[in-house]
Amino acid sequence: MSVPRGSLGDVQTMLAKELSLLSESTVGEESELTFEAVIPAILKSENWNGDQVFLLTIHQSESLPERNEGELPAIVKFSVDPNYGRSATEITHVIVMIHGIRDIGNWQHNVTHNLVAKGTAVEMLQYQLYPAMRFLWPWDGSKTPVQRVLKRMRALKNQYPNARMSVIAHSFGTYVTLKAIEADADLQFWKIVFCGSVANEQFEWSDIKRRIGDGDRATKDFVINDCGTGDVFPILGATFGWHYGMAGATGFSEGFIVNRFHKSVDGLKGGHGLYFSPEFVRQHWRPFLIEDQAPSCGDGVQGEDLPRIVKWLYHGWFRWLCRFLAWIALFIAFLAGVVLSARLVIAAWPAICDFTRQLFGLDSA
Repeated sequence: MSVPRGSLGDVQTMLAKELSLLSESTVGEESELTFEAVIPAILKSENWNGDQVFLLTIHQSESLPERNEGELPAIVKFSVDPNYGRSATEITHVIVMIHGIRDIGNWQHNVTHNLVAKGTAVEMLQYQLYPAMRFLWPWDGSKTPVQRVLKRMRALKNQYPNARMSVIAHSFGTYVTLKAIEADADLQFWKIVFCGSVANEQFEWSDIKRRIGDGDRATKDFVINDCGTGDVFPILGATFGWHYGMAGATGFSEGFIVNRFHKSVDGLKGGHGLYFSPEFVRQHWRPFLIEDQAPSCGDGVQGEDLPRIVKWLYHGWFRWLCRFLAWIALFIAFLAGVVLSARLVIAAWPAICDFTRQLFGLDSA
């Protein structure tokens, strides 16, 4: 890397402030500097050790040479302790990521790469693989996930005593997050980002708003609800589930938060997972979480990419009708299965009796 002549000292000062320097050397009357440094991220998870140490050489030059786009310093070490050179008491911000159903948070690694910031720890909470069938049960099956998330959050609070805690939650993870906040009145949060939420759109944020933010600014400066304009899953969850809502499609009704609507990627296929691209994270989440900037605007309008039949599910009576018909269909399928099984057993009963007599020699008796 080359810099204009006379600016080497300024670059040295800047790097010393922004990076965790492991070594530093000067060559040729301060005409060249070589650094070995840790990239300025404090990333931590159970399955990933974070970023690497890189080697950076800076030359003074009268004219700057052309550099290939995307060229990076050479990596010289791997799997470095992401908290290198810092104690847990120096961490000032912890971002907790909570996944949804049918996955164990594979998207969390991609998001983590784009939330690099000095003094920020990024924690990936994985409660368990939550199958879609449990999501449709008439009784609430979130007790175990909520307990696991609560346990991890309390542990993080003790591990980083000087840090503010923020949350990024997706899909069912938003429902779990709100349950955890309601269950523990001691939990305080700096910022909250929901995406693809299946929480009740009528959730009363006024009950918990005193535990979010800095206590001075408006709550909506600290809470964002990102919605896909073609995301059908929150609507289907509210229709066929018994405890969930469609805040990830319609937004929350209270004015304490910011609802943003984003155009889906590749139609409906990208509606529920459009939030995890590097471009989206850098444009919409990083400035809000890391730099404390005002939330940017979405590029869509509520439900503009949804089929007309899906929009009918906005109406509560139509959702109840669909749920009723679905349970009738399941009940009929269950009865049909019982009848079919009984007919098969009756048809096979003579063969079963013959086999039993031959097996135990009853014919000879």
